[in-house]
Amino acid sequence: MQLKSVRYIEWEGGLQEWSLEGFDIGPRNLIVGKNASGKSRILNVISGLAKYFTGTKATSLSGNYDVEFIDDGKILRYKLQLKNQEVVEEEFYVDGKIFLKRGEGGEGEIWAEEIGKNIRFQTPSSELAVVARRDNIQHNFFEPLYMWGSSLRIYRFGSSLGKEYMAVIDSKLENNEDESDQNKVIGIYQLAVKKFGEEFKKIMISDMEEINYDIEEIGIKTPVSVRFVSGPPGDVVCFYVKEKDLSGITDQTSMSQGMFRVLSILIQINYSQLANKASCILVDDIGEGLDFDRSCRLIKLLRNKADCSGVQLILSTNDRFVMNNVPLEEWSVIQREGGHVHVRNYENSKKLFEEFKFTGLSNFSFLELDFINEAIIEE
Repeated sequence: MQLKSVRYIEWEGGLQEWSLEGFDIGPRNLIVGKNASGKSRILNVISGLAKYFTGTKATSLSGNYDVEFIDDGKILRYKLQLKNQEVVEEEFYVDGKIFLKRGEGGEGEIWAEEIGKNIRFQTPSSELAVVARRDNIQHNFFEPLYMWGSSLRIYRFGSSLGKEYMAVIDSKLENNEDESDQNKVIGIYQLAVKKFGEEFKKIMISDMEEINYDIEEIGIKTPVSVRFVSGPPGDVVCFYVKEKDLSGITDQTSMSQGMFRVLSILIQINYSQLANKASCILVDDIGEGLDFDRSCRLIKLLRNKADCSGVQLILSTNDRFVMNNVPLEEWSVIQREGGHVHVRNYENSKKLFEEFKFTGLSNFSFLELDFINEAIIEE
């Protein structure tokens, strides 16, 4: 299942109102825009919805979602209105047919599959009905929402991505890492090696070489560049790589931030894809901290992986190197006026994008020269 479109508004009618419209989403997407235009906020809106679908109770005081998905050729539409962390409206449609409708107080009607008719129900207003009423017998139409939410992954490339985290290995304890926590990358690596063995290491070495990090070995071990006077029971370990042009190893604490970010995100994405646990991958500030060549190589690798696996990829950036290496057909340009955010892309502004191609300018100039607004003014 893939996300098709998102409309969202919070604090409607109030001083804090913020809204998003016109965001039509394809298999591969690059969100671009000026600083503070709303790129990261859009990714937060999407990842927040995914959390709700997996059972996380509403944390937003206000928020109205209207989203569409494509699932096996069917159009699923979900509408949710939250007020003071309470559900005041919730609806779910499949190809235009309503399967769920509830209002304030939690009362509503839901389609019952086995008996073939709508039945009345009431769910606490603090809970989403698509979660509380999830049932493979009577309401199996909710399952795609849960599967999408549980398999969505979000990575903040501008963050450390777990570089400051080491791990303690205790043979008496099982590895029960949260696979969606981008900082628990050592635990995710252990799961990947346990499940896929040396094949996973080979993929990682090959991918790192694609980004121009020439390594011949990767693993975890006690760090060589730091010492612990005392600590928890068990062995403290971190990542290390053996670079081809160095005699010794480079452990996690000695790696550059750029190298570790690439290592971390590739471990997590490769594991999610090999284990069939990723349906949608969000990467905020992709390419942050990388040089031109490696930034371009990483983008190309991630786009190829998305193509081969069928995983939906949504990236955000304000890096010119990244923009110049992603086709305009995959761009979503964010325009913010006050608290209102509108998205321009090939879906809703194809003519403008096509006109820009005839200028012969770089993709980055599309944003730098504010081509969309200039073209609209000329019209």
